[in-house]
Amino acid sequence: MADKVFIEGLEIEALIGIYDWERRIRQPLVFDLEMAFDNRKPAASDAIADTLDYKAVSKRLVAFVSGSGFGLVETLAERCAELVLREFDVAHVHLKLSKPGAVRGARAVGVVIERRRAALEEDAVVMPEAADVPMAASVETPTLSTPTPKTESPGSESFESSGAQAKAANQPAHPPPPRPRNPASALGRATQPAYLSIGSNIDAPENMRSALRALRSRFGEVIVSPVYRIPAVGFEGPDFLNAAAIIDSDLDPFALVAWLQGLERAHGRMRNHVKHSSRTLDLDIVYFNNLVLDLPGRLQLPRPELRHAFVLKPLADIAPGFVDPVRGTSLAELWAAHPEHDVAFEIVSI
Repeated sequence: MADKVFIEGLEIEALIGIYDWERRIRQPLVFDLEMAFDNRKPAASDAIADTLDYKAVSKRLVAFVSGSGFGLVETLAERCAELVLREFDVAHVHLKLSKPGAVRGARAVGVVIERRRAALEEDAVVMPEAADVPMAASVETPTLSTPTPKTESPGSESFESSGAQAKAANQPAHPPPPRPRNPASALGRATQPAYLSIGSNIDAPENMRSALRALRSRFGEVIVSPVYRIPAVGFEGPDFLNAAAIIDSDLDPFALVAWLQGLERAHGRMRNHVKHSSRTLDLDIVYFNNLVLDLPGRLQLPRPELRHAFVLKPLADIAPGFVDPVRGTSLAELWAAHPEHDVAFEIVSI
């Protein structure tokens, strides 16, 4: 049968994914369907009762998908195809399920499947219920600890395409950074390394000391880079103090963002619509282990600001062997290829 009814670009938000953090946010999915249907009868009768009601199909898919909680897009696509074949007298369905923003640099990823009702009836597949959806975890509020004696920190746009040049320069191999210890891991809670960027240009020494105390109080050991004095980027203002830190996080990336923003607010950070401005404290996740995430306006990993020296230089100091999961190049190689590589930034004791 050559006749088809199609639904194109049907967007539905759903819980989908295998990670804990994915079970706490609804992500957009896009469906494109072609359904084999003999259109001669409705063409002859001009009666809607004889058609394949694409509005009804859409509503049914929206209800099913928005209430689902599968781990894999493959499973969700299979269940949606079964639903259409069983409930709408469709002989054959061609279904494309796209997950926008799942891979940096790609508009979408997903699966394409074709299924026939005849084969479905032969297999007598029983469609299971959607997986239970876990409840979202509450957001932690950071607390500021009292000062502790100061300890020494360990260690003393175009660059992305130049990573291969750095590799060709026979850069020395670097071991991976030591994994900090989080007391939560001793209790059996899963943890992941998070690579943070820290900056301030208002009461910078005290705000950065206080932020590091709070990170140690919450996450245990923290690996900290040297602190650099670097001119403000994008606006006229006092120089920033910038550093990087590695923590062992038992929070998912979205919960960690919320915790870090709470710590910023505790230090007087006022968020507004001015992107480039002075600030008491700036805390950002640059990497969360090897996770790649592209949800503009919500969270992007790796963080795009990695192109700036004030982010890349401190990270390369403490994690030179870490390989960027998008570029496939180590931080040492990325810094070696950076246009500001030869600038001697002042190291500041805080």
